[in-house]
Amino acid sequence: MSRSRTAPAPLIRLDDLHRLSTTVLGSVGMPPEHARWTADALVWADAHGLPAHGVATKLVQCVERIRAGGTVADPQIRLLQDRPSRQVLDAGDAWGQAVGTLAMERAVELSRVTGLGAVSVRNATSAAAMGYFADLAAERGCIGLAVTNGPALIAAPEGTRRVVGNQGHALAAPGEGGARLLYDTATTTMSTGTMDGYHERGERLPDGVLRDAAGEPTSDPALWTTGLLEPIGGHRGFGLSLALEVLTGVLAGGDRFGADVGLPTRLAEPQGVSLFMLAVEPTAGDDLTGRVQHLLDVVAASGEGARAPGVRAVQESRRAREHGVAYTPAQVARLTDLARSCGVAADLGA
Repeated sequence: MSRSRTAPAPLIRLDDLHRLSTTVLGSVGMPPEHARWTADALVWADAHGLPAHGVATKLVQCVERIRAGGTVADPQIRLLQDRPSRQVLDAGDAWGQAVGTLAMERAVELSRVTGLGAVSVRNATSAAAMGYFADLAAERGCIGLAVTNGPALIAAPEGTRRVVGNQGHALAAPGEGGARLLYDTATTTMSTGTMDGYHERGERLPDGVLRDAAGEPTSDPALWTTGLLEPIGGHRGFGLSLALEVLTGVLAGGDRFGADVGLPTRLAEPQGVSLFMLAVEPTAGDDLTGRVQHLLDVVAASGEGARAPGVRAVQESRRAREHGVAYTPAQVARLTDLARSCGVAADLGA
């Protein structure tokens, strides 16, 4: 008797995903440069094993938000403060991956002059994976730090009301031969994107990651939108979340911060997300790449299978550039429907 086998997920070329993203974003009014920046960030996430921030998820959400009015396709980004080492931008409800790229590019430019560049952004929408922006700085030989705030998901210790987000943050530094130290995480034990993945697969959550709105432990991933996400390290994770809110929402000076940041799923509403991008340029003789590589090598030599943060993701990205990334039939169908609704061809080669 023959056994039925599940067909392997099709491999989609990164170039095809990038082309589809830029074409779709252009069709809904995003300027070419913003569309390219957004596509770069989306494809980076897919290549680095972060599908919750990739094309099949965030491209769809971006288009839905633009159509509903919560995100502005062609925003007026204003420079509010301009100092030798720091700028403040008002994003004008821009898509976060576009204005986030602009902010880190400017941070790197500032660091070329003063050795340190910091750019704050207010009034953006979700910027997805912070590792992308930190990696932009690392590609240019700098240490990069990228932080975002987000909708309130975490309660204070002993509290039962959400007061602060899970604050995605990343630090990247260049090693040798394209190697990276890439620390990319959030302040909860599980991200909302991962919970959405559990929900799509019809799976229950493990213990210790989510409480419902009444504060009771739950394994239902659909309840994260109203429930309480568990911070890493208990009160320490909550404290880190508040500290990162100071770097983002408080420092950026916008009207919305802390518990007032909106959910990306409320498509017609501005979110008021704030970002903080920092680039540090090494001075001559610092040997940044050599010293970072030494750290990576020490970790790798510390035990079989030991590796520093980001090593596996960088390896995955190299394979993805050569072979493509695996997409489920449902993801391909989602993008095909999106392309059709925009009057463009999907042509993903799957």
